Amino acid sequence: MLLSLGIGPVLEHASQPEVPVVDDGIPIVASLAEVLEAAPPTEFPERPIMIKHRVLPRERINQIAVRYGVTRENLLRWNKRLDPNNPYPKGHRRLRVRARRIPAPRHKVRTKILPEDNWLDIAVRFRVELKDLHAYNWRTRTLVPGELLTLWVDPGWPQTIHPGEGPAIPEHFDIEPGALSVGRPNRGRLTNGIQLPLSDLYTRKTPTTGLWGSSHTIEQIHRAFAIFRHDTGFTGDVVIGAISRRRGGRFSPHVSHQSGRDVDIRLPLWPGVSTLGSPHADEIDWLATWGLVKAFVETDQVQTIFLDISRHRNLYEAARTMGETPETLEPIIKWPRWSGSSRPVVRHSPGHDTHIHVRIKCGDDEPRCRTR
Repeated sequence: MLLSLGIGPVLEHASQPEVPVVDDGIPIVASLAEVLEAAPPTEFPERPIMIKHRVLPRERINQIAVRYGVTRENLLRWNKRLDPNNPYPKGHRRLRVRARRIPAPRHKVRTKILPEDNWLDIAVRFRVELKDLHAYNWRTRTLVPGELLTLWVDPGWPQTIHPGEGPAIPEHFDIEPGALSVGRPNRGRLTNGIQLPLSDLYTRKTPTTGLWGSSHTIEQIHRAFAIFRHDTGFTGDVVIGAISRRRGGRFSPHVSHQSGRDVDIRLPLWPGVSTLGSPHADEIDWLATWGLVKAFVETDQVQTIFLDISRHRNLYEAARTMGETPETLEPIIKWPRWSGSSRPVVRHSPGHDTHIHVRIKCGDDEPRCRTR
């Protein structure tokens, strides 16, 4: 047992939750719920505890950090031989982690393939990434009903979504009228612009010089965030980074954001992730991100949501995990196929990999506002 001064004892974190064992010692389950019911609850020690984490298949450095509520930077500092340029802790069987949360360990299970199953159906049922599911079963080329697939599931992953537990949606939003969008998003201006007000629904980026918008845009931001908080029960910070300047016009380094209708919103992060720098995909709370995208879509006042195409898979899988079907997602996001005549709400724009860019429609009282 290693010694650590002032940070509590060092524990070995490798045991698995108690579940019925069958066949070759690996339980066969039909859903993630069976594992969750048997898993011990997450513990939050009064002070950080030094853990010896046993690295399991397909675990990535950022994922391990999120599970224990620590930053990637600290995990690298505690394990100096880790390669910061390799997302996987290659060649490492044990890692030192000064844990702020003690989750239930990941668990190896098997599941029977159902007649209607495809790979993505199984992945979302157990909340594993599609690419990881393929890697766990790299010898399997075709899904045969009745045969078994192997998965590593994670009952200890942070739970930030609590459907229906959020605050009620207000019937009215007290937004100052008279701020109007004029012209196009990339060649326009803002008349009588109003600044995004303080609110418990979101966090404003500082300084706030670029957080001016039209009355219609500010109202839709409030409406979407109220829906988001109510439907998901998400309590974490979500930062609004940019809208427009007070009178609109050129807003470097943005190409658009000129007419008070474009809103940059940083992607929600998992608890414990550093807010500095650019987060890795594993550090982004994609379930909360989907909840936010869906809330804006439900206002029926969104023209487009821009997100780098490298992130579409993450968003799509999160949406499916939260109960969406290919049919309900068809008008919103096209993944993995981008063919077809319809234009989905979520579209590619390079560089939008740490935030979404939401473009609000012109309001009914904005006759000089132009869509394009």
